[in-house]
Amino acid sequence: MQKTVSYDLKLATALLTDVAKTLAGAAWFSDNGWQYSVHNFPPPPAAPESVTLHVFKPHWYNRQHQGIHFETFLSAQQWRDGEMPVMLHILHTPVIPGTTLKRIKLSTPFVDSCYDMVSEWPGYSFRTGKYGTQPFSCRIKFDLDNPDKSKSALEKEFTRLCKKLGPLMDSSLAEVLASAKAK
Repeated sequence: MQKTVSYDLKLATALLTDVAKTLAGAAWFSDNGWQYSVHNFPPPPAAPESVTLHVFKPHWYNRQHQGIHFETFLSAQQWRDGEMPVMLHILHTPVIPGTTLKRIKLSTPFVDSCYDMVSEWPGYSFRTGKYGTQPFSCRIKFDLDNPDKSKSALEKEFTRLCKKLGPLMDSSLAEVLASAKAK
């Protein structure tokens, strides 16, 4: 059982930064053009309530943290509960930036291509509105008494998401954009 300790944004930021740097040090990460962002939420000038980690590719429209990305975050709630969410966000906008294509044109083929695989992963569940902004998520145990175990679990999960689902998102995005240009 972990001790009850008040939320520490600085420690939470250090934990997610360590995870991001470990991922970035892996050959598969740089070889495939992955990027990361560790940032506070809400953004300045508001007082931060949590720290967030995004892992994404440059062509995934994640400018200002609004595009396609794998995400986890750590706020006082997760700190208290001892669990961190891991999820995919497919655009926080209703259309693919720079186009008139609705988000669902991308989310449908992507979700359909990965649904069976992700459904078999322990702890993962799809939302009823699986073709929306956040199709699925899981929770990773977070242990203040053993942060290395927590970091390792996050690194393993992000590695799986990037390696298994990154190529599917790349192909879904390329096909949707190509079909729009062909019209």
